[in-house]
Amino acid sequence: MIVASPMSLEFQMPFRALFFILLAGFAFPAVAAGPTSAQQKGAEAFLNAVATANPQAVAQELHPEELEKLRSRLLTLLRAEGLQSSSTYRSRLFGPGKSLQQLESSTAEKFYSALSERLRLRARVYAKYDWLAAVPDGKVVYLIGKGEQPKDRGSVKVMVMVGLMQYGQQWRAIVPTEIEAQLDDLLEGRQPGEPAPVPGSSAAPAKAAAQPLAPGISELLARAEASLAAGNCQEYYDEFMSPNFNHATSRSAKKTLVNACTNNENTRETMITTLRIVQELQPRYDMAGSRAVYDVSGQGLPYERFVLERDKDQRWFIAE
Repeated sequence: MIVASPMSLEFQMPFRALFFILLAGFAFPAVAAGPTSAQQKGAEAFLNAVATANPQAVAQELHPEELEKLRSRLLTLLRAEGLQSSSTYRSRLFGPGKSLQQLESSTAEKFYSALSERLRLRARVYAKYDWLAAVPDGKVVYLIGKGEQPKDRGSVKVMVMVGLMQYGQQWRAIVPTEIEAQLDDLLEGRQPGEPAPVPGSSAAPAKAAAQPLAPGISELLARAEASLAAGNCQEYYDEFMSPNFNHATSRSAKKTLVNACTNNENTRETMITTLRIVQELQPRYDMAGSRAVYDVSGQGLPYERFVLERDKDQRWFIAE
């Protein structure tokens, strides 16, 4: 009599159990069936897009109606918030650097891309898929299967599931429930996946003490903000941008920058917002303390860092 190895059962049971649990959740009144080639194509296109970590690629594989519903729902919330002169939800979702006007003018795909800066959606790279079932749930069909990784990534097959809706002759992915849960976390001010505190435990461990802000930085940022707020763009570029920046920038290029600042209110507001944001952040110093680098990723700004540099007379300037 051949007896199954306990070790092999240990590895087989979790997947089988999970598979049947998923089917049971949809079993009544839905009936699982094999997926069509169009459904397989839609699910694989979505998973492959997620694996690229490119929000724009992911947005292109989501169902257009789902994207527009998400955009409309959140814009309704942000407009209502704006009527109360508040920006809490907008800052939590997009960062303080993204204005309501910018969001309203965004397409559904660009809206999702901006939103993705604060979301986490990951998938492994798979060489091929083994689809086991297509489970209908109203207008949505959930494809359940296993992803087979490239040979250099090992032999483990990973459970995958994608919700799809029909789009003409195609099938496109719905917004994953994981993303909906993360959005709810952001709106409520929770850290995604934040564990519940252990009873009787002390408060969260203290973070390492931040390096003191170098003298002169606060004054520079405050004066530069005041200059822009007064509409003095020429003064901003002449007095607060670093000598290195001014030496490396041609006269015509600098004139273009000054004109854009002077004539475009959105450009000027973005510059002012940047200065206000960095005044609330702590920089990282490099080059023996002569450069202060601010990480402004996830703040809704069109760039990910803001840099100050100090000259030989110990004066701070904006470098980039």
